[in-house]
Amino acid sequence: MSVNRRRFLYLSLAGAGQLVYGAGSARPEAGAKKVQIVMAEEGLAKVPVDYTGLSYEAPQLYNPAYFSAANTSLVDAFRGLSSRGVLRVGGNLSDVTRWKGASGDFSTPKQVAGIEYGKTYWEWKLTDASVRANKDGAITPEAIRNLGGFLRATNWKLIYGLNFGCGSPQRAADEAACVMQEVGERLVAFQVGNEADFFGGRPQFRDKPYEFEQYFREYQEFVEAVRAKVPKAPFAGPDTAANMDWVDRFGQRAGNSAVMLSSHFYAMGPAKDPSMDAAFLLSHNQKLDKQIQQVKQALANSGGLPFRMTEGNSCFGGGKPGVSDAFASALWGADYMLACAAAGYSGVNLHGGGDGLYAPIAVGDNLSTELRPLYFGMQFAEQFAGWELRICTVAGEANLTAWLARNVDKHQLALINKDGAPVEVQLKGGLAGRRVSHAMSLSGPGLDAKDGVALAKVKAPSGSTFSVPGYSALLLRWY
Repeated sequence: MSVNRRRFLYLSLAGAGQLVYGAGSARPEAGAKKVQIVMAEEGLAKVPVDYTGLSYEAPQLYNPAYFSAANTSLVDAFRGLSSRGVLRVGGNLSDVTRWKGASGDFSTPKQVAGIEYGKTYWEWKLTDASVRANKDGAITPEAIRNLGGFLRATNWKLIYGLNFGCGSPQRAADEAACVMQEVGERLVAFQVGNEADFFGGRPQFRDKPYEFEQYFREYQEFVEAVRAKVPKAPFAGPDTAANMDWVDRFGQRAGNSAVMLSSHFYAMGPAKDPSMDAAFLLSHNQKLDKQIQQVKQALANSGGLPFRMTEGNSCFGGGKPGVSDAFASALWGADYMLACAAAGYSGVNLHGGGDGLYAPIAVGDNLSTELRPLYFGMQFAEQFAGWELRICTVAGEANLTAWLARNVDKHQLALINKDGAPVEVQLKGGLAGRRVSHAMSLSGPGLDAKDGVALAKVKAPSGSTFSVPGYSALLLRWY
């Protein structure tokens, strides 16, 4: 098992802090758009150390060798992304999984309303080849035991989705007891189902109408059954696809049954829509603006529960070819994660797995690991884990965002240029006159590039006015 060699070079050097310098400092270019970056000292939000996360479809556990300490390629990829991340196991397929535990074989029905149950879901593409060839497989105690070893090897934590679509409270209790035994304190929370706000339109799960009150009543039945076996089991929810009203109501009603609020976010889609392209992905996203406002309302009403975006990516339905698997996704991912952090999200779990287009880490032959461009965008945003984001504004006309953070006596500034033209930046504020101690650049040969994407150390600009090249991100740090 091995990481793609070309991308592993970038990963290993970035992790060690030994990346080579670029050819020269970023100087102002003729014809560049001009903006001022006004840096203030007012705080926005503290970025948790476990902010970065990945999300996978639950049947990936049908292959016990995948999430295992012995899968060193994947262990290295996770550790290179974050030293303290959060893995979420769930997804649409979690509601059709089979559990084969000590108390019996909890299978799923073969046919529902004339449909072969779960076999035709496109999400199987987000699992490795051995799982796709064995859709009648099962999650077993061996897989959970290996998962615990994987989490210890990577120093990551876990959010675990229980089968709510066709499962039962009794099955959930049996499965949860095994997870708690093997994972222990690395478990952040159980989630009861995936996107239950869509169940009303899915006859294989529930009859119409399916509203919040019915969901919450059934959620409580699952919690009661699990806690009868595992009294201190933590829960999160409602893990909706889009309905933030459910999130708000869940936060007001959950009480001590939950430790976290959760929902999903996909920046665009469907992929077949020709307008869903790189330009759209990198433009200002009003859908995200709306979710951020709804999250803030839910946080205010919940009595202190944090909110985590537990599943999402660039384009729903599996991703957009040439966009979700290309450098455009890296710029989007870096900016999206920092926007959510500034809004007070406790974490972001980007969905993937298998050889899916939007997978940050793709699976090759013999479980070899390929790091996709999005991985490096996440790695860029990970530089802010543990830092406090500060007020920072961009004055001028350019598709450039700026994110300022402080960690004790250190400061750093991310500048993400999502336009093809260079942007001349003039720093304003207390840091403007100080020498930059360290600089890194996220770059690629082009928006549609699938190879040659790098997060690399570059020569720091020498003054307060310099240029950020088109389609690139620059990280500056002051010690």
